[in-house]
Amino acid sequence: MNLSVVVFGAGRFGSAIAMELFQHNVEVMVIDKEYDLIQNIANHVTTAIQCDLSDDSAVEELGLSNFDVAVVAIGTNLESSIIGLMQAKKYNIPRIIAKANSDMQKTVLEQLGANQIIFPERDMGVRLARSLSGNNIMEYIHFSDKYSLVEVKASPSWFGKTLIDLDFRNTYHLNAVAIRRKSEVIISNLGQEVIRDGDMIILIGETKDIEEFQ
Repeated sequence: MNLSVVVFGAGRFGSAIAMELFQHNVEVMVIDKEYDLIQNIANHVTTAIQCDLSDDSAVEELGLSNFDVAVVAIGTNLESSIIGLMQAKKYNIPRIIAKANSDMQKTVLEQLGANQIIFPERDMGVRLARSLSGNNIMEYIHFSDKYSLVEVKASPSWFGKTLIDLDFRNTYHLNAVAIRRKSEVIISNLGQEVIRDGDMIILIGETKDIEEFQ
């Protein structure tokens, strides 16, 4: 079954997500009350609809219950974010991802049922800082207080070797779950895959071990 995503908000952040998903053959519907924003994105997504999310009768016609994921990309306005989130909850969309601009907004959206909160500006700042400081960890996702998932740029000392050669699990106490090589994601026979320059290694493990690795 193909993934289907509805994006609430056609500003810079929402549009960027929607267009990138569409480029990866994901069914995407974008909703915004601003006509000009909808016109700008209409040719770059599956469906673009002008609609005020506070209008329950109009929202009822959108078929939101058919979507797997909702992205609430309205972040600049807490009230609008809450309305988008509540509409997603009302139509039982299984996964809701919401943009937040502050810790207070994050707390509110989490309490209302968002499955994941993202801080686009903060996250990009952290990524840039890691890159400038030479830190090889590009992505860092906490699953719980104990476990995390990271995406790591392969070290030159790993080039030409396999995970088995490196005795990776015993050396770093982390499990490799995939290798991302440009647009390809490798998961089969992972331990025998020869690591190349530019590879990204996706690892999972206890947060304390990831911190030691970092």
